[in-house]
Amino acid sequence: MESVPVIARGHNVAVFLPPVTEAALPLLSAAPRRPMLILTADADRAVALSHGLDGGFAVSSLTRAQQRFGAAIPDIVLIGVLDAMALLRRSALSPSAFGAVVIAWPEQLDEEGEQGLESVMSECDKDAQRIIFTSQTGPATARLVERYAFKAMTYGFPSTEAPAASPVSVGAARYVVSRLSQLADTRRRILDALNPASDDQVVIATAPESREAAAALIARAGNQPPVIVAEAHQVPWLRSLFTPLSHLPLSTSADAADQRAEKLRGRIARVVESENLDRELFIVSALFERYDPALVAAGLLKLVAGQGGTPVTRSAPPEIAAASSAVPSFAKVWVGVGRKDNVKPGDLVGAIVNEAKVPADSLGKIDVRDLFCLVEVRAEQAEKLALGLTGVQLRGRRLTARVDRGPGPVGRPPRRA
Repeated sequence: MESVPVIARGHNVAVFLPPVTEAALPLLSAAPRRPMLILTADADRAVALSHGLDGGFAVSSLTRAQQRFGAAIPDIVLIGVLDAMALLRRSALSPSAFGAVVIAWPEQLDEEGEQGLESVMSECDKDAQRIIFTSQTGPATARLVERYAFKAMTYGFPSTEAPAASPVSVGAARYVVSRLSQLADTRRRILDALNPASDDQVVIATAPESREAAAALIARAGNQPPVIVAEAHQVPWLRSLFTPLSHLPLSTSADAADQRAEKLRGRIARVVESENLDRELFIVSALFERYDPALVAAGLLKLVAGQGGTPVTRSAPPEIAAASSAVPSFAKVWVGVGRKDNVKPGDLVGAIVNEAKVPADSLGKIDVRDLFCLVEVRAEQAEKLALGLTGVQLRGRRLTARVDRGPGPVGRPPRRA
């Protein structure tokens, strides 16, 4: 890679790179300055990127990270931007102590993440090496590079002097959107859905890091298109490689329950890590002498559900379920263009109907804000709308879209999937 020698000399660089962790590893390994701070969109992506880096410490627990940083700064720290903000507020992370700062695919950040990035980067040493990986071009990317990696040398960016030629497909593929941390479970569900005579007949892989790797996947799969397990932000990259690229539907009922449970577990974990629980521990500690602490926790969850909190084990009565099923359930989809891009609701409706293939009568209110839009849509169409809009060109911008998960706990910006 052309950028490797330049990175090795300690210069600021911005590299146009597929949003695949394997593509970034040779560049990160070439960076000479230590310690190195690598900022990602969230903890899952930090963990995924750390797997190929010797000595890399990925922050997945604020408490553990605070203890680790108190002893010594690891050689390489990988951390989600919002987690970095939380540790910065606790004075547990000092960005100015790092000799190199990497911003890994900032286009994956939502509005809260962009604000967090601004805060973290403002604390970095002005002489630290700056490295930016991005899979997005355009004025917003150019401004970001200029702001955070002044006078950076750029590599791999498409030429703007002539229209880009349509990429040549390496073959057909199918894809499933899933967190890479759930790869083993997703693989099982893919095999359940396809039910092949032998598991070896289906090639299941993560997003390839290059066109050559994609071609090798096609060759290995033979007559059956491979199935790519990808995160939502990787789908535009897959579209540039494979034609046709089709979505492989998997069962969703169990997924929805798992997602609700995982969301609740995340909320509990944040309370455990960030709140003072002395009073609560005093109340329940006597019960620990009589019952398993896990049973005490389960009892508290059921008690909260009975008092109007999050229902965990209880189903709604049949008459309530029947009444609620008659009322359409709506979700919101976040779309990364807004009023400053001269986008109007009619523009989005046209793109949704023509590109995402979601009927207009499934849409509700379209809220156009300065930097983004929120589109109400029937809940069962939300994922289809988000996937269908991602990568579509509108008003000169390549869209990114994701299902909006709503506000998180008070005191901390919400995570985005």
